[in-house]
Amino acid sequence: MKVLKATLVVVLLIVSTLLLIGVFVPEVDDEFEVKIDRPVMQVYAGMANLQRAPLWVGGLDSVEQTGGFLAMPGSTFKLYYSGTETSVVYDMEVLEMVPLKSIKFKLYNDMFEFAVSIIFEADGGGTILYTYVQMKGKGLIPRSFLPLLKSSIIEAGKDNFNGLKQLQEQ
Repeated sequence: MKVLKATLVVVLLIVSTLLLIGVFVPEVDDEFEVKIDRPVMQVYAGMANLQRAPLWVGGLDSVEQTGGFLAMPGSTFKLYYSGTETSVVYDMEVLEMVPLKSIKFKLYNDMFEFAVSIIFEADGGGTILYTYVQMKGKGLIPRSFLPLLKSSIIEAGKDNFNGLKQLQEQ
């Protein structure tokens, strides 16, 4: 009986901690950089062409344009991801594009919202991508788990950009 009570107390403490995190941590952010040995123009064109994104974004099956012009501010897309156990659809909106300089967009669904800013910097004959990601949970439960998911989300983002690097450098 004491073991059951102790287990219940531990579970309640964990749940309470996660809920407090969800209340007091509305967003999580991180940044990383990737160097690609190709000119800025080529890397920018590769990122702006979302129809080729399934070639370098892990788990992305297809991209469907739902509004606007291809890769222009205000353009909207649906991104269809498949995982090992479930499929997820994200909506994407291009917020800002400065040719050969930067791209800003947001990905969102009913649980999460990601604001992504990518800056392109020429480095000799190559390009450095500086990427800033801000993650928000929609609702208390997704916000509670966001700090726990941060490292896996950022690793997935790095893997995607490394996929772009491999595609560009081949």
